[in-house]
Amino acid sequence: MKLTMTLLIIDSSISGAAGDMLIAALLDLCSEEQRNDFCNKFQSKLVDYDPQFLLNWKKVKIEGFFGLQLVTNAKKRFQPHELVDILTNLSHSFLQMEISIKKAHNALNYLIGAEKKIHGATSDNGNFHFHELATIDTILDILGFYYLLELIRKEELHIHLLPIAVGGGTRTIAHGLVTVPAPATTEIIQMGNLEIQGGPVNEELLTPTGAAILASLQANAIQYLPSMKMEKIGRSFGTHSPKEGKQSFLQIILGITKNHLHSEEIMILETNVDDVDGETIGYLFDILFRENLVLDFIAINTLMKKNRPGYLLQAIVKPEKVQEVSLLLMRELGTLGVRVLSSFRHIISRNSTMQKIKIGEGDDSVKVKRGFIGDEMITEKVEYEDIKRIALKKKQSLRKTRKNINSNIKREDDANA
Repeated sequence: MKLTMTLLIIDSSISGAAGDMLIAALLDLCSEEQRNDFCNKFQSKLVDYDPQFLLNWKKVKIEGFFGLQLVTNAKKRFQPHELVDILTNLSHSFLQMEISIKKAHNALNYLIGAEKKIHGATSDNGNFHFHELATIDTILDILGFYYLLELIRKEELHIHLLPIAVGGGTRTIAHGLVTVPAPATTEIIQMGNLEIQGGPVNEELLTPTGAAILASLQANAIQYLPSMKMEKIGRSFGTHSPKEGKQSFLQIILGITKNHLHSEEIMILETNVDDVDGETIGYLFDILFRENLVLDFIAINTLMKKNRPGYLLQAIVKPEKVQEVSLLLMRELGTLGVRVLSSFRHIISRNSTMQKIKIGEGDDSVKVKRGFIGDEMITEKVEYEDIKRIALKKKQSLRKTRKNINSNIKREDDANA
């Protein structure tokens, strides 16, 4: 168990984010040789699809700050299904990890899904087209981002996003005047459950491609920088100069933190009921855990208004489950409202493994869950459902079965110590 973990923090809280800005910030974390190699590799492949394609990088100083800027030239336009084919053809040429390939495709799917939803297209091959993004730059942004993540990934990266600035005001697209963020960007923000904030200028700061890449990461949203030691900082600028205010840089921080406690955002859903029977509450327990909708669910006896006995029901859920669980509670309980409380929890490193055991004359396997602080194992517990299954199979008490299984596991731990 590693005592430290590597954090990658994407800070677009003032600058917003575009695909070229995300790539340039990652390139700023790399050596000059790696930057040149990146540009040479991608240009040599992408020029096959757009003969006029050019790619380079440069160091710029804007408003007194140094940062990296990506310089591209892409002229040829593509249909959505053509971009899918190009991404499929090139994925294995640039990416080594299957998870990177999957996330790259997810990013492009966010873009296509947003366009389909806005324009009402239902066909996979589509009776629609991209209005704002249709060049080979889209492939560069998506593939290039995950290529660079793999390049700097010395170990598992824990990626966090500060709230993303989207800008404000209005802009003109192919369909006319729209508010910022533009419709495609708004759809991606919603689909990807991204945390955003308006401003700080009346300009478009978050592009659809930038939103799609950030959404595909499925990263942890944070409000403040976590406790860490910063190793490297990459800064980048986009190529668009704002009409008002000053141009800001996007920042990506690579840091190290102690691998003791992880923090993650959670939501607490609460409601009070005084006219619900125990069977209904028991049913809720079953469905919430069976469908993996909650992290925890409790029912607390309480005294409500008019001195009526009742229950305080509390569900702890991940942010993306808030609406689904809230509707389920209202539907099953008949309650008229659910309180939603934003919070976070500290969790230690944990893992689950299947372990072979010998019970009597037969062999079996059980899931063992272990928790660690640093490299010290502080908890070890066998999955209850496995203990129950073996107890019923052997026709012996749960208490005796648990004792025999724990003895098996202790012998195995001692042998491997």
